[in-house]
Amino acid sequence: MSGLPKLRCMLIAVLAMAVAACAGSEYQTPDGAADADANVLDGGDAVDDGSTLADSDTVTDDGDMLTDDGDTTSDAEGDAETDGDALPDDDTTTDGDATIGDDATGGDDAMSDGDEASGDDWRSSLAICWTDSSCPRVMAIGHGGLWDVASAPYDSDAAIAAAYEGGMDGVKIDVRVTIDNVPVISHSSPIEIYESLDCYNKKIEEMTAAEVTSCHRVPSSTETFQRLDDVLDYLRGKMVVQLCVKESSDFGRTIEQIHTQAAEDFAFIELSTSELQNIIPSLPGSDSVYYLVNAGSNLAEVDTLIDVIQNPRAFMVEFDPDVDLGDLVTTRIHPAGMRTFTYESLQAASIAHLQGLFEAGFDVVSANTGANDVQARINVNQARGVDPP
Repeated sequence: MSGLPKLRCMLIAVLAMAVAACAGSEYQTPDGAADADANVLDGGDAVDDGSTLADSDTVTDDGDMLTDDGDTTSDAEGDAETDGDALPDDDTTTDGDATIGDDATGGDDAMSDGDEASGDDWRSSLAICWTDSSCPRVMAIGHGGLWDVASAPYDSDAAIAAAYEGGMDGVKIDVRVTIDNVPVISHSSPIEIYESLDCYNKKIEEMTAAEVTSCHRVPSSTETFQRLDDVLDYLRGKMVVQLCVKESSDFGRTIEQIHTQAAEDFAFIELSTSELQNIIPSLPGSDSVYYLVNAGSNLAEVDTLIDVIQNPRAFMVEFDPDVDLGDLVTTRIHPAGMRTFTYESLQAASIAHLQGLFEAGFDVVSANTGANDVQARINVNQARGVDPP
């Protein structure tokens, strides 16, 4: 073995060891056990060919995939999101590499545009439950899809397809814009070595869309970076999508793309309170796109959203998972027509832990441990009498 294949294998091994080291020291389940595997679904969500998508251990919250010293949703001041994107462990399997239009999970045409949900439901339409604060249903989002180090890279077609097949309600993906003004799916710029070997250290904003979409995602030899329009085409009729636009200067182009593809009912943009207040109002078409507003740990921003900004398209507010919501949801947020969201980046987050977040007042929980997130959602919806759960 030599060259790139050897380097890919070395990277996978290093990532797996890093995750294993973190798993033993940073997270304990609510009952005090250091290992959350007792709460993991048996083998994860099975896919059609008998392979499974198990839970993904993730790297620490100070890591943007591997290390994140404070990556923000944009360059705007204040209300920054520490993304905490993390690589899961490699103890999961999928059917291998996939691209939009291919079968990613072993079923017949799982990735084809023709394999759409029959009719709109909460998975495929923001008009159903997502934007209705009286809806009792809780929902689960796959952060970067349902991904794993070995075969379904973060943000990849395979990870997005696996999230759909695994029963998730939506996916979060990252958006940047190329030098020729095309929105693409990419977390980092410059591209990190653990994201792509052939495009390491290249900047998305200095590349054309053709160049970006030729970059391979580690460790795959076929999974490449995607255009946003292709991903939106696949997701139509299947799942809603959270767009984490990494640069505030790219909001306008992303909004334009949402309108071009008539994706207003299933695509929403994540941003900060200050961005919603100071940037969005001046952008063409911004008044007909939905927004998730990240307030972090600042509960006072609820008053700003409700009493000052008063943007009817701000349908959901995000808080850090350790924030005590108290009665804010029932007294302020829901009555104002908004729902609540959190992203849990803890490695091996157990079903019990994720279920606790739902029960603490979060309507939507985004996690890297997709199978556990889905089961936690099922448990809570069943307890509430929501059918199907």
